Parts: sequence; C-alpha cells; structure tokens
Amino acid sequence: MKINKLLIMRVVFVVWIVLCINFIARELFKKGYIKDYITLLSRDEDGRRSYVYGDDFYGLLKYFKDNAKPGTTFRISGIKELSVDDRRAVYFLYPFLKSSEPDYILVFNEDVKDDRYEMSSKLDDKRYILKKKGV
Repeated sequence: MKINKLLIMRVVFVVWIVLCINFIARELFKKGYIKDYITLLSRDEDGRRSYVYGDDFYGLLKYFKDNAKPGTTFRISGIKELSVDDRRAVYFLYPFLKSSEPDYILVFNEDVKDDRYEMSSKLDDKRYILKKKGV
C-alpha cells in the first residue's frame, strides 16, 4: 500500500483551517466581540481611535495634538499613572513628551487647581488644558 504524501498534506491543511476558523468564530460570538469588530471595521482611523480610547478622552488628546506648539511637554491628570489609557495617550501624543514639570496639564474628569498654571483651553467642564504661566 502506497501512502500519498500530497493527500496527507491536504488533509492536515484542511483540518488546520477548520480549527483556526473554529477558534476565531468562538472568540467572536461566544464572548460577544463581533459587535466591536463590526464597529471598528465601519470607521476610519480617527473613528477607531475614538472608539478604543473613549470619545471624550480622544477628543481631549486630539485637540491638544492639533493645537500645541512643537516641543512642548505635557502631563495628564485624571487617569491612573502607567495605565493602558496613559500609555495610549503617550503613544498618540508623540513627539510631545510627558514630563513631571510640564508646559501643559491635560485635565480629564477631574478638578485641578495649581497656581503655577492658567486656563489655556476648555472643551467642557471635565475636559480642559492648563498652561504654565509664562510659557
């Protein structure tokens, strides 16, 4: 009896494809991720970022990135240090650098009162940007 290597390879390939489809479909439907993927596929790049970051937080980051002078430093108040949101913000705002003594403080869902800073821009009551006096 002669074993056909090509037939064995085809069977292994088909089984592999079926298993991959099973794992993908199970994650999408069982855990309910299908809605998120459909939403992400239907949006442009800014829309996808807005969905993942949160509309309010992304709006603050986008406003700062579009209006800040090159070379300025920032700090974000209102999100936990080294959280996923913090890392996303630092990545998105590059080449602006995060600093402990920044030129700007981006305030998100928090009240910040610091005599060294003045109001620069206000998006709403819980999202605004403070600018260091004299900058």
